[in-house]
Amino acid sequence: MEKQLKEIDKWQALRNNLNNNYDYSDCWNKAVALFDKRIQNKYFNPIQNLIDQDIRSGEGFVIVTIQCALIETLAAFKEGLIYNYNKPSEGGLNFEYRDSSDLFVRFLTREEIFKGIFYTIDKFGNKQDNAPFSSMQFYSQVRCGLMHEARTKGSWYINATKNDNPLDKKFIKQKTKGNVIYRTLFQNALTNYFKDYKSELLKNEKEFNQLRRLFARKLDHLYDIKDNFEWWTDN
Repeated sequence: MEKQLKEIDKWQALRNNLNNNYDYSDCWNKAVALFDKRIQNKYFNPIQNLIDQDIRSGEGFVIVTIQCALIETLAAFKEGLIYNYNKPSEGGLNFEYRDSSDLFVRFLTREEIFKGIFYTIDKFGNKQDNAPFSSMQFYSQVRCGLMHEARTKGSWYINATKNDNPLDKKFIKQKTKGNVIYRTLFQNALTNYFKDYKSELLKNEKEFNQLRRLFARKLDHLYDIKDNFEWWTDN
């Protein structure tokens, strides 16, 4: 509770200097550091603590469940989107979403860490990208299975090996029994993504200004702040 209040105070002190001022500055560096500390302490470090214990006695389900929650968080920050269960099926604010599937699938199919792993199906039923695994199937049978039923569904499994190669980017492999998710390799992929995302937020080029703008909106929402700052403009 106390730490949360301190985070809010730090963001409150920074945000007035950032409103409608998206060029890189030291204030943006402090804002990213605030977010980094939160995500590391509440997600990456706890996951890594479970991995480091090397028990391999079922904890993979907890690990991948948290990883899937983290994916939606990171995807929403990248796009500046805010979850609203009460958003109407038609209309509403453009930056709000009710169904997480589209956001989740876009993240799996667009980000570099997933290149060559996931494919999508277009509206005509054609497979997009020459990749082995369905992004929608991962969402429905892994993410939703874990979140809603505490299990994976279909032919999806979670595993770990004693000798996970940190350079191995293929965290899902096709085996005789089905599709095996290697949770430690998955952790490596997400860690690398987060490192790259933070790096982009801190680049000087103006092409990254919009990324900072969306990031600021999400930090506001994270700390239950909403007013007339420019980054709340619905565009």
